[in-house]
Amino acid sequence: MTFPTGFCKEKDMSKSIRVLLIEDSEDDALLLIRNLKKSGYEPEYDRVETAEAMRKALTEKTWDLILCDYKLPRFDGLAALSLLKETGIELPFILVSGTIGDETAVVAMKAGTHDYIMKDNLSRLVPAIERELKEASVRRERKQAKAALQSSERRLADIIEFLPDATLVIDRDGKVIAWNRAIEAMTGVHAEEMLGKGDYEYALPFYGERRPILIDLAMSPNLEKEKNYSTIERRGDILFGEAYTPGIRSSSAHLSATASVLRDETGEIIAAIECIRDNTAIKQAQEELRQAEQRYRTIFENTQEGIYRSTPEGSIIMANPAMAKMFGYATPKELMTGVADVARQHYVHPEERTKIKALLEEQGFVRNYETQIYRKDGGVFWISITMQVVRDEKGQIIYYEGIDEDITERKESVLRLRKALGGTVQAISMAVEMKDPYTAGHQRRTADLARSIAVEMGLSADRTDFMRIAATIHDIGKIALPAEILSKPTKLTEIEFSLIKTHSNYGYDILKDIEFPWPVADVILQHHERMNGSGYPNGLKGDEILFESRILAVADVVEAIASHRPYRPARGIDVAMDEISKNKGVLYDGAVVDACLLLFREKGYRLE
Repeated sequence: MTFPTGFCKEKDMSKSIRVLLIEDSEDDALLLIRNLKKSGYEPEYDRVETAEAMRKALTEKTWDLILCDYKLPRFDGLAALSLLKETGIELPFILVSGTIGDETAVVAMKAGTHDYIMKDNLSRLVPAIERELKEASVRRERKQAKAALQSSERRLADIIEFLPDATLVIDRDGKVIAWNRAIEAMTGVHAEEMLGKGDYEYALPFYGERRPILIDLAMSPNLEKEKNYSTIERRGDILFGEAYTPGIRSSSAHLSATASVLRDETGEIIAAIECIRDNTAIKQAQEELRQAEQRYRTIFENTQEGIYRSTPEGSIIMANPAMAKMFGYATPKELMTGVADVARQHYVHPEERTKIKALLEEQGFVRNYETQIYRKDGGVFWISITMQVVRDEKGQIIYYEGIDEDITERKESVLRLRKALGGTVQAISMAVEMKDPYTAGHQRRTADLARSIAVEMGLSADRTDFMRIAATIHDIGKIALPAEILSKPTKLTEIEFSLIKTHSNYGYDILKDIEFPWPVADVILQHHERMNGSGYPNGLKGDEILFESRILAVADVVEAIASHRPYRPARGIDVAMDEISKNKGVLYDGAVVDACLLLFREKGYRLE
C-alpha cells in the first residue's frame, strides 16, 4: 500500500491519530512522532512549514490535532493559529517550541492556543494531547447537542405557530413561551405582549382575572379549581375541558380545550401546552359545522467516514482506519485480509451489492446509497455508500473506490421522530373518534388491515409505514361534520349523505400543508375513489388513484361492512369478502383484493 508524498503511515499500533505538524525541522518532527509512538499511538501525519502548505493540508485532509513550532523561517505559531481560525475548522492547537517565553506563551494562550510544550520537556506532550483531544470531543458533542436542540425548538415553534387551534405553551415557572397566531386572533392579544409573562396573565383575555386555567391544572392537578370547568376529563397527562368564558374580545364564549404536560426524554415535566377552540357557534346552532385544522411537522444526523477500495469480486484492497473501525476490525490490514467477499460477509441483504454494481456499470458512480451492513461481530448498522468506478486506459475496471458513512444514528433519529409522529397521528385519530364514538376503533382496525395488505404485497417498510399512518387518520375530515349526522341511528337522507361525502375533502384540507414524508393528504382525499370512476370526490379511476388509496379503499370497506355502524348491526367478514370479490377489478384494485382475501382465508387474519 502506498501513500502520497509527505503522508506517513507508521506500523499498526492500538490508537490511530492524525497529526498536522507545523515544523521546519525534520528531526524535531520525528522526535514528536517517536514520543507519540512510545505512548501507544499510530500517528499519520504531514509536516508543513509555510502558510500555503498548511492551508492546503487543512483543505485536503482531516486531522485530529495540530502541533506547531512557534518560530519558523517563513511562519510562526500565532500566524498558524490565525490561519486555522480563518478556516473555521476546530482542532486542538498545541505549540511545541524551544524558544517561547512566558509572556509570549500568555499571548498565545489568550489568542486561542490550547497548550504549549517546551521541546526540552516533551514528557508533557502526550498528556496534553490526550487532554485536548478529550476536551475537543466534549466541545463537538456540546455543539452538536446545542444545534440539535435549537433545531428541535425551531420545529416545535413552527408546529405550534401554524396549529389552527388557539395554542399557548408555558414553562415550568408558568411563563408563556409560545402564543400562536390562532390565539392572537381569538384574544386580540399579540404574542409580543404575552411572551415571557407569568402570574396567570394568560388567563386575563379569557376570564378578566388572573387564575389557573386548564394548562395549569394539567401541570398541577387541583380538584377545587377543576370545578370551574363545566366538563373535565383526564387521560394520563392529557386533560380535556369545557368552560364558559365571559371576556374574549368583549364577548362571552363557550370554549373547549385540551391541555397536556410536555416531558423531556427522561420523563421530567418541562412545559405544558393548551389548545383552545371556540365552540360558541356550535352551541348556538348545532347544524353549523365545526372546523378544525392541525398541522404537525417533524424531522432528523452524521458520523465518521470510511474510505476504501474494493474489487468487483468483493475483496477490499485498501481501507483507512475509520473503515476498519466501522466494520468492527482492529486494523485496515485485518479488514482487508478478513474480507474476501464483502457482499456475502457484510451485506445484510447481499442483493444490494448486485444493485450497486449494476448502477456503477450503468452510470459509473453511486451516491448516498443506503443499506444495512454486518459488523465483524454480527451487529447490524446502516451506512450511506458513495462509490465510483476506476478504470484503466482500456476501459477495464481496476477497482471501486468509495466512502462509507455510518448513518445508524440518523436512522435511529428518524425512527424516534416517526414514533413521535405516530403519537401525533394517534392523537388526531382520538379526536375523530371522540367526535364519532360509534366508529371508535374503525380507523385503528382499518390501519392494521391496510398495513397487513401492504406487507403481503411486498411494499417497502417505508411505504408500509406510510400506509399505516394514512389509514390511522383517514377519517380526520369527519371532525368537521355534525355529530348528530355521524351517529344517526337511521338511514341518512340524500342531503345528509352528500354532507358525509365531504369528509375526504375536509381531511385533505386539514392535512395538505403538513410536511409529512409522504403524500398522506392525497391518499386520504382519494380513499373513496373507485377503479371504474364511480367514487368520490373527483371520480378518478384506474391508475389515476394512488396505489395506497386503493389499499385503503379495500381495508376501509372490509372493516365498515364487518363492524357495527350507527344505522345497522355488523354484517360480518364473509359479507365483506363477498363484496370485494364481487367487485374485484370494478370498484377495487384486483391485486389488493387478492392480497386481502389471502390474509383472511389462508393466513388467519382477523379484525381485532
